[in-house]
Parts: sequence; structure tokens; C-alpha cells
Amino acid sequence: MNSRYPNYSQAKAYLLDYLGHGRRSFLRTRRHAYYQHSLSIHVIVMRLNRHLYEVRAYPVDAFIVATLEEALKVQDFRAWLFAYDRRNRTTYYIIGSQKVAIEHYNQAKRDIKNNRTLALASQA
Repeated sequence: MNSRYPNYSQAKAYLLDYLGHGRRSFLRTRRHAYYQHSLSIHVIVMRLNRHLYEVRAYPVDAFIVATLEEALKVQDFRAWLFAYDRRNRTTYYIIGSQKVAIEHYNQAKRDIKNNRTLALASQA
């Protein structure tokens, strides 16, 4: 079974599919979409606020996940935060859990959610 996580380019491709209302997801709502990356890895693309998106990959072979809340509690994951500028249709990478420890990634995500301003969160 292939348990390899997606890389940055693949994570960005999932985000662009979501933003472009693509049909690659197996479940889609206005705020998130689920993708099957491999037999053992699922990917969730979530809209966190107006211009902020998270792409999170987690293993499904060891977990049974029924809801979005349960998927977000899984500690064995890889994730990327992106900002999307609708005016010029540009995607900006903010931070990824592979580049920094998961604790730092989660802290940056919390800062962005609390401050509601990407500029302030990226400086924090």
C-alpha cells in the first residue's frame, strides 16, 4: 500500500482544483473538499476564512474518520497554508508542516485565525 504523502506541488494542485470547482474531489461542500490521494492517504482542502486555505493530508489506513472534526484531530498529518488573491488569481504559500514542526505550523494557523490578518500573522 502506498502511504506517501503529497508534496507541495500536489497540495497546491488540490487547492487549485478546489478553487476552480474541479471534479476530482469525492466529497465537496462550500467550505471544504475531500480527495483520495492514494489508497491510504486522504486530502482535505478547507477554506479557513475569506482568503486563507489549508490543504491537509492524513492516513486513512489506520484511522476511521467520519467527520471533518475527527479528521482535524488526527495528529499524523502533513499540511500547507495558502493565501489566495482573487484580484489577480494568485496563490501564495504561507507555511507547511514539513518545513517547520507541527507545533509551529499549528501556532501560525492559530495566529492567522485569531488576528484575521495575514500580514500580522506572518510577522508573529
